[in-house]
Amino acid sequence: MLKDFVEGGGRVQRALSCVLATVCALLAPQVMAMGAGNGGGPDAVSVPVADARKGEELFGRNCQQCHNSRGKGGKGPQLVKGAWAPGGANSDDYMFKVIADGRPNTQMGGWRNSLSEQEMRQIVTFLREEAKRVAITDQKSDPDDEGQWY
Repeated sequence: MLKDFVEGGGRVQRALSCVLATVCALLAPQVMAMGAGNGGGPDAVSVPVADARKGEELFGRNCQQCHNSRGKGGKGPQLVKGAWAPGGANSDDYMFKVIADGRPNTQMGGWRNSLSEQEMRQIVTFLREEAKRVAITDQKSDPDDEGQWY
């Protein structure tokens, strides 16, 4: 029986190696998108980070007048919490569509003729990153959260 287990262990080890290789292959694009990490030079900036930075610039020039700085709301709704936050009811594609085509019966006009598809997607990327930052800040400043640690 021990002999069968040891011999079978080789098959198990090969199967686990295949599983590990598959997981690595699936995760490689996400890991690469994170950049080189600490100590990386200017080339270490990942595409999503660069997109978020460009999106922040575009948001400031085109959207801030109604949605306030960093999407926290003003004349237009806030765009970093609730349904607009990552995991909320509104997907990235829906947010892109609203930016591109506007919203009927509101002051939100479409930007399809003023911004490229890439620029609109960069704005979405910025808003998603900003929503994550806001969620972390809110969690740190939530006084009720303190009680969970005692």
